Amino acid sequence: MTNQSNSEVKKRSLLVVEDDDINLSVIIAFLSKEYDIDSATSGLEAIEKANAKKYDAILMDINLGSGITGIEVTKELRNNADYADTPIIAITAFAMDGDKEEFIAGGCTDYISKPFTRNEILTLMKKIFEPKN
Repeated sequence: MTNQSNSEVKKRSLLVVEDDDINLSVIIAFLSKEYDIDSATSGLEAIEKANAKKYDAILMDINLGSGITGIEVTKELRNNADYADTPIIAITAFAMDGDKEEFIAGGCTDYISKPFTRNEILTLMKKIFEPKN
């Protein structure tokens, strides 16, 4: 038997870093059918979880309230060889001209601004996981 059913295919793992409970719940609701999701509500927790488990992608809130920012977490993770090329998506309410470029320069792979629809986040996830030709 060479065909695997959908239930046998291993889901990609995501770490969602978001300090707002409602936003975190929405992101998990949007993505949990397609991905295995772990979450962190602070930058330090995100670093700890990323050091303990290798994720296929990370969705990174930029403004994490008190403590270190999402950009600081991203820079820290980029220093880890396991995460040098892992997609890290900036998820933020910052949507001014130049913000996307700032987040990309800070080590993020891509960017999506809040609020976003389920279709928008699924399209972005599909794009980051498509094989590069």
